[in-house]
This record gives sequence, structure tokens and C-alpha cells, in this order.
Amino acid sequence: MRVFGKAIIFLGASLFVILALRELQQRHLDPLAAADRTSASPLQSTRPGEDADRPICGLRDDKKVHIPSNWESFAPPPAGQSYIDPVFGCSLKRLTDSSKDENAWDGKHVAFMNYYSSLTAINASDTMLFIVSNDGIWRIKDVNGKVIIPPSKMPAFGGHPIWAAFDGNIFYFASKNSLYEATVRGTYVKTRALHVFDEYRGIVSPDAADLSQDGDHIALVGQTSNNTLDVFVWSLSKQAKTSVYTTSCAFNGTIDIAAQPGCIHKLQLTADNLLDIQFTEDGAGPEQGLRLWNGSALVPLQNKTSHYDTGYDLNLNSVFVTQNNGKSLPNLTNACSSGWGIDVRLLHKLQSATCLLDHQPYWHISYRGGPSQPWVAVSFFDSRIPGPELFSKDSNYRMPTLSNWQLYEGELLLVRIDGAEIYRLAHTRSRSIESYWAQPHAAISRDGKYVVLTSNMAFSNGCPVDMHVANECSDVYLVKVR
Repeated sequence: MRVFGKAIIFLGASLFVILALRELQQRHLDPLAAADRTSASPLQSTRPGEDADRPICGLRDDKKVHIPSNWESFAPPPAGQSYIDPVFGCSLKRLTDSSKDENAWDGKHVAFMNYYSSLTAINASDTMLFIVSNDGIWRIKDVNGKVIIPPSKMPAFGGHPIWAAFDGNIFYFASKNSLYEATVRGTYVKTRALHVFDEYRGIVSPDAADLSQDGDHIALVGQTSNNTLDVFVWSLSKQAKTSVYTTSCAFNGTIDIAAQPGCIHKLQLTADNLLDIQFTEDGAGPEQGLRLWNGSALVPLQNKTSHYDTGYDLNLNSVFVTQNNGKSLPNLTNACSSGWGIDVRLLHKLQSATCLLDHQPYWHISYRGGPSQPWVAVSFFDSRIPGPELFSKDSNYRMPTLSNWQLYEGELLLVRIDGAEIYRLAHTRSRSIESYWAQPHAAISRDGKYVVLTSNMAFSNGCPVDMHVANECSDVYLVKVR
């Protein structure tokens, strides 16, 4: 029953975000009006030089549209094997096969994802990663796709698990009203309670929340006796709360299985361990949009929200990375020439921003970096119907051409946090319109050496008939980038 409840919430979150993206599409201007379009012949991959901090593969951005080759006929290798992206030259390793790996409770096959781009999927030693299926079940695999901890041996938890920052065998999770530490020992998991929150009916690690930049803080939500929500930061070393915001909204359900409890849509930590709270509704109200809790007030960051992530810039300023302008928050000016680009903005001085990337399609952002790891992973998805990112059998599918394939469409990029360099690594090849979990959601590792992404590229003409959710047949892929 517990797992079934989590599965319903998981799929409900998918529906919620799809509806939100439709609203975003209606109010978003064409970001590609000035994009240069050119022929898309295959390119030889280029090594970007001797600097060890730069990507080991990919193409320096030439601002040209590159259509993926063999879009309708391409087939990735079996799970555990790799292929070289024919346009940009990076190697992608397939880690799952949704057509046969595992079955859900109904006997049908599940799709696999790396979850949100703002959640670090790979552990601290770059040897294991979390993979979740579309029935809400988690497992741990190694970087070759071998199952280390199957679902049957994973502990029961609400929300999602979070890797430790420095020990590759440790992760954290919330269950009922307790925070736990889990240690992977061979093929099993040993758990111990770190703290029992007697003041709450239950706690949860809600959607998008990751461990802090310093590895010592976790963002959690606790349900009080009167069903309001305490959004708080917990220090692992001090075993104490360092910040608490109590909502005016109430939640009457069981919080420890709620990925998005009450008015909380997503929760993230800034690089300096403050709470970024994205509320369920956009708007200018105190519990709407994206707000920074500075310990005494909710500071507006966005009234109309978009995908974002946080970290340090090269000068160790706390920043957040997303699209900002006067439409997202009054009196803000976008740092890019189009007025709609992705910029890097100081959290404590919102008027100060640097253009990261311009003329982009819809995006997901992943960053947990600073001077020693300055790369932001950006992945893109589509929402146009008709368009080229539907299954080929769909009546609204259109073959990619120079007139309908956008700059950066369907690509995985690494962009330096100061906007100085862009590397185009691979086409993710996902038919991303088919479901929210077909969007790549690329997530970079803490050391910036790997990127994990989701794609349904193995089934470009449509999912197999025996899938748990009819149009969901995504798999997880791993890219070594540094």
C-alpha cells in the first residue's frame, strides 16, 4: 500500500508539470527568432584542448542547427554497452532496458528515469547511481548498468533518497518522522536513524531537493500537529535546524509519502544553505512562485516560475540559473540579447546577472558547482504539436528538417557558469513530447565528470505494447564528460 501510494503521487506530479509546461508555452515568446540555421552534416568530434577542466568530448558551440542523423532508424545498443554520438562525438552508455528489465505490480514493464535534473543521481565516488521507475520504485545500479541494490532491498521511504557528498556508499532518506542514514554494503543496505522529529507527524524529502553544496545540510518538510508545514534545513553535523519556514497552507494527507505536499511544489537549497521554495501556484503572493527564505522573510525570486538550479559562481557568490526577465519578476532585465535567455543571477543582488545561454528551447538545468566545477548541464525538450519529437507513428509527427528543428533542440550541453564556453555533447534523441518523463532531465555529478540523462530513443516508433504506462518507455544513459 505504501509503494502504491508513492506511485500515484509520482504520476500525479508528471501530470501537474505537463500542465504547467503547457501554460509556459502559451506565454513564452519564440526563443529562436535570431537563431542561425544551416545544413546539418555530421561533424567529427573535437577535443577542446589540454585544459583538464574542459569536457573531454563534444563540439564547441558554432551557433548552428544540427539535426540528429538517422532520426527515424537509430537504435541504441543493449543495456551495458555504449555508442558514440555521430554528430557531437561523446560516448553514451545505456544503463537500462525498459522493454525487459523489470515488471510493475500489474506484470507490465516499467520505464526508467534519473528523476529531476536538480537531484544528483550519481554517488560521490562516481560508481553507483539511483534509478527510479514510473511505478515510483527505486533501485541502485553501477555505472555499467548492473543492479547493486534491487527494489526489494531498498529501504522504505517517502520522497526520494539523497546521496552523501563525500562517501560514495552513504545516502540519506526520510521515513515517517525520522531521518536515516543508509550504507551500501555489497548487495545490501544497512540503515540507522540519525534523528527522530517528535514535533512532527511525519517528514519528507520533497521533489527536487538535493544535499547541500557543503554536504552538511538537507532540506526537509515536516507536518505539524495542526497540518501546517515546516520547511526546514537540517545540519547533519550539528544535528539541528538552521532555518525554518512555517507555511500558512495546510496539508491533510500523509506527508511521508507526498512528494509535493500541500502548497510546496519543489524545494532546493542555495549554495549558502538557504531555502528556495517553489510553491504550487505562480503569482505575486507570499506563498506563490519561487521564494527565497532568508530566515525572516520570503524574498521573491520568480512570480512566474521556470526550471532552475543553484550553486556558486566563479567568485563564490551564491547564484541561481534559469530564465529571468520582467515576465518572471517585475523590474528584472534578462542578461541575454534576446531578453529570454538563461542567465546566472546573484541571489542576494537580483539585478546582477550574466547571460549563460541564449535562443534556447525548453530546458532542464543541473548545477552543483563553483570555481572547481564550473560546468552547468543543460538538456532540452520540445512541446510543439505537430512536431518532430513525437513517436514516428503519431499522426502529428513531422520529420526533422531545417525549418522545424530548433537550435540546441534535443541536445545535451555543458555551459561554463560565466557563459564563456558552451560544449554541445550529444543529441539525447528522446521523443520528449510523449510524456514528462521522456524529457532528458540531465543531471551532472558533483565533480562534473558524468552526466546522467533519460531518453526513450530505443523506441522511436512507439513503446512496446506491454508497458506499465502505455506511452512511457524511457531508459537511463550515462555520459563521461571530464
